[in-house]
Amino acid sequence: MKKYFVYIKTVLFLIVIGIVLGFTARKNSLRKVDGIAVFFSNEDNLFLTSQMVDNLLIQNGESVRNQQKTSINLQELENLVEAHPMVSSAEVSVGVTGELEVEIKQRKPLARMFNAREVVYLDTKGLEMPLSNNYSARVPIINNTNGLIEPKEVFPLIQKIDADDFLKKLVVSVQKNNEGFWLSTRLNHQKVLLGDLNDINKKLKKLKVFYTYMEQDSLSSTFKKIDLQYNNQVVCSK
Repeated sequence: MKKYFVYIKTVLFLIVIGIVLGFTARKNSLRKVDGIAVFFSNEDNLFLTSQMVDNLLIQNGESVRNQQKTSINLQELENLVEAHPMVSSAEVSVGVTGELEVEIKQRKPLARMFNAREVVYLDTKGLEMPLSNNYSARVPIINNTNGLIEPKEVFPLIQKIDADDFLKKLVVSVQKNNEGFWLSTRLNHQKVLLGDLNDINKKLKKLKVFYTYMEQDSLSSTFKKIDLQYNNQVVCSK
């Protein structure tokens, strides 16, 4: 008899738990979105603001605020946010308290390119992205007003400059003419002629060695042009 009594108590307990969980689930499904929390992953300089993201979260012509959680299409909202030209990826979820949580990874610009008719950024994938009214990135300039530079051509050079702390501080701009690619530097406004971008690793290594030498030679600061086109040579002129 005692054995049956324990069995009955267990069944009743499970029934009560089921009712409570069902009630909780129903109540939770009727909960409305009562706030939006926007998180920018690993970014200090924001091209977007939380308000700008909030404005993107539109479903059925209305803001998702005060809509029931069950009516929210999270994938649709992610697609809306990711369609913004400043966004690399987005993840949208609903928290247990009813708050809509949006985590965003922004695109990162490596250079600002001045073309004949527009100014754009080049991002970490070598793709063009628009400028932002909210923030201006401090990155090297690509002077392409003559139209001689193709983004795919110059992108490996921009990547190498961005990956090297010394070059990031040194290089102000990149341009190209009939002699090839040029770097403008912060040090005495010197111009560095790379020529073509073949053997670019060797050329940049020579440049770094040369500037290390310049620190010990006061005459070196008088040079205006540094030519790296020749093997194992750095040719300088005033």
